[in-house]
Amino acid sequence: MLVSIKSKQKGFTLIEIMIALMLGLIIIGATLNIYISTIKASSDTVKSARLNYDMETAMQFMINDIRRAGYWGGAVTGSTSTANPFIIGTGNIQLIEPVAVGSTDFTCILYTYDSDSDGAINNGEYYGFKLDAGTIKSSSKDTVDDSGDCTKANYWENILDSDTVEITSLTFSSVNSKCRNTSTSPDQLCSVGISSGDLAVEARQIDITITGRVKSDTSVTKSLTGFVKVRNNRIYIEL
Repeated sequence: MLVSIKSKQKGFTLIEIMIALMLGLIIIGATLNIYISTIKASSDTVKSARLNYDMETAMQFMINDIRRAGYWGGAVTGSTSTANPFIIGTGNIQLIEPVAVGSTDFTCILYTYDSDSDGAINNGEYYGFKLDAGTIKSSSKDTVDDSGDCTKANYWENILDSDTVEITSLTFSSVNSKCRNTSTSPDQLCSVGISSGDLAVEARQIDITITGRVKSDTSVTKSLTGFVKVRNNRIYIEL
């Protein structure tokens, strides 16, 4: 006679299932958190790289162009440097729109150079850069108005992608420029004393500071500094 023996089968209890589900949720949550952190870090890196690229490109563009200030195609053998129209009068480098009373930093720079080498200021040879509405703008035009050049919107064009990058500060300073009086013996700094008729030479340096941020994430910021040693010294006679 065969005897049938039934084995007792056991499953998971409710508590065990709940513990398993809880452990699974913890693992899934940790995985999602790592994934989200990785995506955010990657996004921040891309934003920072874009901000760096745009600001460094703008800085280099300004440096390269401002460095040419004062170039004169008429500077040939026998010419008089004090007659260079690109370093006298309205052709001289101008820093305007002070940030604060008594400040040496300015938000706009105007200058000229002889881009067509014809010896005269024409054909859009008045140039400039300024901070305007959260971006950097450049200007190239035929005439200059000392009182309002930096406020006439129709002369200025954006050089940055203002939809993604916001420039919060742009300043220009000539505090490190040097001037010497070549008519004295020995040669003296212009700050020591310069009299009417003295010949002076100004070696010009423009210091530039830019601060900006990503529009979609204002926590991503960058500050950049640079300087320009203008190749063409300003030579003038004190009146």
